[in-house]
This record gives sequence, structure tokens and C-alpha cells, in this order.
Amino acid sequence: MKKLNKYIFYIFLLTFAIMLLWKPHRVYAANQEEATIAKGVFIDTVDISGMTFSEAQAALKQHIEELRSKTFAIIVGDNTIITTMGELGYKYESNDHLKHAIGLGKSGNLIKRYKDNKDIEHGRKVYPLTYSYDEDKLKEVIEDAAVRYKKPPKNASFTRKNNKFEFTDHVLGSRMEIEPTFLSVKEKLDNWNRMDFLVHATMVDVEPQFTKESLEKSTSILGEFTTEYTSSSEDRAANLANGARLINNAVLYPGEVFSSYTFLLPFSIDNGYYMAGSYNAGRIEQTIGGGACQVTTTLYNAVLLSELDIVERSAHSMTVSYVDLAFDAAIAEGSKNFRFKNNTDMPILIEAFSEDRKITFRIWGHETRDDNRTVKYENKVISETSPPSAEKVTKDPSRPTSYRKVTQSAKQGYVAELYKVIYENGVEVSRELINKSTYKAEPAHVTIGSKKN
Repeated sequence: MKKLNKYIFYIFLLTFAIMLLWKPHRVYAANQEEATIAKGVFIDTVDISGMTFSEAQAALKQHIEELRSKTFAIIVGDNTIITTMGELGYKYESNDHLKHAIGLGKSGNLIKRYKDNKDIEHGRKVYPLTYSYDEDKLKEVIEDAAVRYKKPPKNASFTRKNNKFEFTDHVLGSRMEIEPTFLSVKEKLDNWNRMDFLVHATMVDVEPQFTKESLEKSTSILGEFTTEYTSSSEDRAANLANGARLINNAVLYPGEVFSSYTFLLPFSIDNGYYMAGSYNAGRIEQTIGGGACQVTTTLYNAVLLSELDIVERSAHSMTVSYVDLAFDAAIAEGSKNFRFKNNTDMPILIEAFSEDRKITFRIWGHETRDDNRTVKYENKVISETSPPSAEKVTKDPSRPTSYRKVTQSAKQGYVAELYKVIYENGVEVSRELINKSTYKAEPAHVTIGSKKN
């Protein structure tokens, strides 16, 4: 009987122990909000030991904000792009780590609680976090930097001094390779050590279109023209020399448009001009820069012979003496400009100079035209208009009534056309209308005295 009672007692103890071991620990604190986390518990690198749920939550929030404030730099050539992790939308993925941490060693059955506490004793418990960022935003940062800090190459250039060419070497440009740079930054971010970091963008050199070697091919005369100004005043002669100086050594790359305004304006004393005669409303008047039309006219003829594209050209209001009808190109600020385009596949250089009362324009470039092909320009008078017989009279009260002076001779009016004629092996193969020019007829201008006795 005693032996039986002993067995019953052991069975009771064993049953009670099993019940204790398997009974869930439903409540690990009277109030979960007041419960604290066991010592040695971390979420990521944040030690949340001894914290309540809300304290740990605040610590974790501060941790992610500190990470979001971290920066990384992309070195783009001589420039640096700095971006914060927050600007990339850096965040951690949602999880139940805090819920598990607060119950560590306090929830579950006896065996689980025992095991959790033993694990913490032998080493800290770390709950890892999974982070993410917006790759599209990263691409936007890199693409924007690639556009902003693209360094264009600089073509070689050339000038003519003392009848010789001088060449300036080209300068390499650079640009960012977007995809390799993106992958380099992404690799750093995917294995981030929580410290600020920098990445050197993948850069490549960009060659210019024209190097010194290629410019050395642009040393042939495409077209040359000279006009004279033997009877001009010293001031008008000085204006022509100044115009040549301002345009000399202008370089035009393929597709670029030359504008006379860009080089010759403003017509001012400070820009080297003097007072000289020019057309205005049918009369010759003294204006600053008078004579500039002969500059653009001479250039126009050199351009025609070079067979460059004429973009804008205007005839004078009346005929001029230094070229035939329809061969002129006037310039007047605000109304008339002379422009042309480099339609060749190589740069051209405009050489301009004046000497011995002559102004010359010479256009240098890469000659590709056939030796058996020649170009000539011919004008054709379509109609003529005689000047009015009645003179335009100006009275001068400072002169006696016997005074009479012709200040401007009568001008014949014309309508004329200019044709481009192409010959191959001496035979005409084409004839193209280039311009139609109208010149007004103008009566003689006379000044008479009107002084009263």
C-alpha cells in the first residue's frame, strides 16, 4: 500500500510539472506598457535594454532619422553632388520586433522563457532591420548630375597672322556614364556601413568634332574679293579699315551663321568708327560708321565665290560706285543685316585687311570642289528709271542768294538680277537666280543761298 501511494505521489508531481511546463504564460506584466525589455536586446544597432515599448519605439525612430540624415557624395569631375539618405526615401520595412522584444523571457511556456533568458545570458539578442530606398530617385539624382556637369569639348581653332596660320589645340570634354555610376552607388547603398561615403562617377572623355589636325585641311582659299575706296575721305577710309579689323580671323564652324551685326555693331566712336557719308532717306548724310556697307558688300562677294549659303542680304536704297548692280549688301542697324551660313563640312576662317585704299576679304576652308568646275556671277538689268527732273532744293540762310551748289548728283533707278552660273570643263551647266535688287531714282540735291540783304 505504501509503495502504491509513493507511485501515485510521483505521478502527481510529474503531471503537475508537465502542466507547468506547457501552460502558456498569458500575462507577463500587469500592464504591457510598463513592462521593460530584457538586458542585452538590440534592434539593429540600437540597445533597447530596460526600455518600455514606447521608449524603444522612440529610440528606433530616432535611429532611422539619424540614418536618413547621413549623406553620400558623387564626385563628378571637378564637382561634388551631396545627397542625404532621406532624399532617397530611406526607411526600414515594417516588422514585429518590438512586440517580440518586450515579451522576450516573459511570454510563452516555461521552457521557452527559460531558453530565451539563457540565450540573452550567453550573448546579446539582435533583431535585424531590413532597409529600403527609392532607386528611381537615385537615378534622378545621377541623371540630373550628368546633365548639369557635362563638360563639352572645345574645338581647335586657327587664325592668320603675318600671312601664316596659327593653330590652337582642341580641349577634351567629359561626360558621366550613367549606368555604371548608378551601379557603383547602388552597391555601396546595398552594403551600407551606416557612415557617410563617396563614390567617383564613371567619367569618359569626349573628343571635339575638330582637332588641330583636321583644321590643317582648311587652308585653301574658297573665295576672295577686293573693292577700292580711292576717293573716300580719311574718316570713311578709317571706317573700312576698322570694319576689316573687327571681322578679321572670324571662324565659322559647320552649320554656324555669321551675322554682320555681331561683328560690326555698335556703330560708335568707342568701337573705332568715325563720321562719314551714308545713305538715309534718299540723301547722303554724315553718320558714325559711314562706309560700313562697303565692308559687308566686299564680304558678300567673297561669300558668293565661296558658294556659302546666303541667309540675309539687302540691296542699298540707291546705287553704289564700288560694285556693279545686285553685287552689293547693305547694313543698317535695326533694318538691314548681312548673314550667311557655313554650309561646308569643315570650319572656315575669314581673313580681312585693308591697304592701299583697298579692302579685301579672303575665306579659307577645305576645298572639295572639282578643278574642272568654275562659278561666275552675272547681273542683268531688268528695268531703268530716270531721276526726276525737279531738283531737291535746300535753302541755306547763311549764304547769299547767288550761292548754288550741287551736293548730290542725280541717281538713276534700276531693277537688276544676279545670277550664279556654273561651268564644267568650260561649258555652262546651270544658271540660278541669286537676288533681285531695286534701286530708287533720286533727283539731284542742290543747296542755294537764301540770306536776305
